[in-house]
Amino acid sequence: MDNTVVRRRWILTGIVQGVGFRPHVARVASRFGAGLTGFCGNDSLSVFIEAQGELSVLRAFIAAVVGEAPPLSYVMRCQETTIDVVDSENEFRIVASRGGVGARTLIPPDVSLCAACLADIRDPGNRRYGYAFTTCTNCGPRLSIIEDLPYDRPQTTMRDFPLCAACAAEYRDPGDRRFHAQPISCYDCGPHLWLVAASELPTGLADPFSSQDLGVDLVDGSRGGRSPAEQDAVLDAAAADLRSGKIVAVKGLGGFHLLVDATNETAVSRLRRRKHRDGKPLAVMVADFAAARALVDIDTPENPIAQLLLSPAHPIVLAVRNGAAIAPSVAPGLDNLGVMLAYTPLHLLLLERVGRPVVATSGNLSSEPLCYTNADALRRLGSIADTFLLHNRGIAVPVEDSVIMAAPLTLPSSPSLKTAFLPVRRSRGYVPLPFPLPEKPSRDPASQPCISVNQVNPVILGVGGELKNTFTLVRDGLAFTSAHLGDMGSLASQLAYEKAIGQLTKIHREHPTIVIRDLHPNYATTAWAERYVASARDSGRTLRLLALQHHRAHALSLLAETRVPRAIVIAVDGTGYGDDAKIWGSEVFLVDTSRVAAQGEAGVPRLAHLPYFPLPGADLAVREPWRQAVALLRSLGLSATGLPLESRWCSSLGQTVLSQVDSGSSPWSCALGRYFDAVAALLGLCEISSHEAAAPVAVQTAARRWQAENPLAAAQIVHSYLFQLGSALSDGPVVAQWTASPPPQTGVSCEAAASQSGIGTVPPAARELPMAGIITELVAGIKAGICPGELAFRFHVVVAKLFATTTCALAAEYECAAAGITGGSALNSLLTELIGAAVKEHGLTWLTHQRIPANDGGLSLGQAFYGWLVTM
Repeated sequence: MDNTVVRRRWILTGIVQGVGFRPHVARVASRFGAGLTGFCGNDSLSVFIEAQGELSVLRAFIAAVVGEAPPLSYVMRCQETTIDVVDSENEFRIVASRGGVGARTLIPPDVSLCAACLADIRDPGNRRYGYAFTTCTNCGPRLSIIEDLPYDRPQTTMRDFPLCAACAAEYRDPGDRRFHAQPISCYDCGPHLWLVAASELPTGLADPFSSQDLGVDLVDGSRGGRSPAEQDAVLDAAAADLRSGKIVAVKGLGGFHLLVDATNETAVSRLRRRKHRDGKPLAVMVADFAAARALVDIDTPENPIAQLLLSPAHPIVLAVRNGAAIAPSVAPGLDNLGVMLAYTPLHLLLLERVGRPVVATSGNLSSEPLCYTNADALRRLGSIADTFLLHNRGIAVPVEDSVIMAAPLTLPSSPSLKTAFLPVRRSRGYVPLPFPLPEKPSRDPASQPCISVNQVNPVILGVGGELKNTFTLVRDGLAFTSAHLGDMGSLASQLAYEKAIGQLTKIHREHPTIVIRDLHPNYATTAWAERYVASARDSGRTLRLLALQHHRAHALSLLAETRVPRAIVIAVDGTGYGDDAKIWGSEVFLVDTSRVAAQGEAGVPRLAHLPYFPLPGADLAVREPWRQAVALLRSLGLSATGLPLESRWCSSLGQTVLSQVDSGSSPWSCALGRYFDAVAALLGLCEISSHEAAAPVAVQTAARRWQAENPLAAAQIVHSYLFQLGSALSDGPVVAQWTASPPPQTGVSCEAAASQSGIGTVPPAARELPMAGIITELVAGIKAGICPGELAFRFHVVVAKLFATTTCALAAEYECAAAGITGGSALNSLLTELIGAAVKEHGLTWLTHQRIPANDGGLSLGQAFYGWLVTM
């Protein structure tokens, strides 16, 4: 046996900070007693370990360090180096953190309350009994409190709370689960709560940029006491306000919520009115799983939906509601309800006192960014909230709640699965975990790269779109997508966006080399990207600015997530600026990452789309779907006689709309979302939209309800049409032949362009898919008296058939083994399931988003992946 003492250095990268990794290393080292000495610590890149002992001991040590890593950690790489033995070393210790030139460690997401901390706040004998900020190495704030790396208390917003003797002892004890846990605190040394009534605020605070003094005691927590009894009294008062119907603004983990009693219709309606949120569904927060089960269709904790609710992320889950008593205006007209469990001690202690579910919506006015500082909330929410429940733990990075749809699977093609989970918003609990990008495709050494930069690992920034914005930073093959930032329509949102990008680049200590924006010339993110690049160039930095068409970015986001190099991708949504300056949103692409790497956007040719039709009034038509229905009928030579919107058609306003259509001056759209808008109005389901996607959701809801009430008839329609030839809307035929769109009006033929670009073969001009027969039959069905729900279901089936047939034919033509769907309309779970069933029936691999949203929340990942592919 070799008793020679040797020394090794290990560098561990991944999610290794903020998750108790150094304490874990020290505990593992303690198992070997005097047989192992050394140290471990953090720097801005990694956790570093040096240890010496017999070789067999070191091997057992590092195997345990990696193999038994803390539950919230993820070791991506462990590099080992042999170094010289150190004399006179007699212990293993945690050393002070070191700085670094660049930050490559992965910041962990915020995590919901763990079982051990829950036991602490429930135990009357524990010194943290009822303490609203109880946390440990396994739970609590992470991303939301980190200001810089390495992750140590002085680099977080907890630096303002020096540890008391009892907490410091836990922090130093290797056997304690709070060993080196940075956010820990207690009643004696940590943050505390206080209440502010809206009536105490000065008048005229609606302007968020106002410099009017709020009063220190309102903002910084100098009022009120921190004893357990005093803190209990604060929570009791807040709960009493909620039970009485008041709106309470609560500062949580990553920002403010607006809470109101979810069973009180008057209170919920008041919240909607004050927040300017008409119609859009609201989420509900409950104290525990039993309360969630009373609201949505879950049976046991083993149910996949329950598992998602109970996961460390604790997202909002959109699930089928079960008829429990909730105020009608929480989710008007919908069969789904968004539910989340209380995920912090503060929320749990408050909800248990309230004793009923509460609406928990983002603390902002609609279309504005989330409030996350006390001063900002008091200024901007003073006209909404009656009471403010505040605390003095700072939030460095605002983080919205994540949203995941639990969509029921109803087709016999999915017998083993009952639910599909579709990300709607990726934020708290998941951000900032990165996506490892696929390896770059091999490149012909003789070919020229699309973009050549003088940097080994260029930093790439995808700036996202105008709605549901996120941005994505790529470095070292990892894509870091931001938390949900929302819509970019207000100045406040744009300032929050710029600040968020600044925070991320500060942490990573590098600035982008390549910036990718949307093709739309008028997006706020386009303007920001142009200003950012111009400013960088003025300061001597070299940046490249690229533009990528909206739906190609969607398609590339799907391939970035699934790591499939080549597929036919359906990109469907409600809007997106096209190459022809028209509105796209029904595209079928061939996506080939090798071609993208060699030729840029030419690697994502548009092969097919729905026909264009006019949108009279532009954005007004989107808000009033009846205008789209009138325009669609007119463009097909049909009238509204005998239809629900006949009176609209005949009105003076309707005649004005018809004149706009006839003049040819309206914008043109082929977006699937706009077709669903028009169908909603034709069926009498939604003529005026109260919020984004209200009309398409109304069509899907009607279809789902009819399917549930008529399962045998629905199954027969699917069987006879989706998997066979025939019509889904009537007994008549549906024309399924492609009609070629006119080729692009350029001076260069496709063949010449192919020759010049070196692609080899270029697909023909995009094919226009037939919709005239489908809409004509739908109108006939309405006049024949078929119920709207049945027609809505049949419309889903026939559209699914159209896209599935097209996709399978193109997959055969271009020799693709995979196909997928992306874009906001992919969140129509019925449509996605129908298309996927038909595509899989033809032997293709079916790709859908599992980790990032199909909507514009995933757009920036596709942009950044494009930059990653084209850069050499």
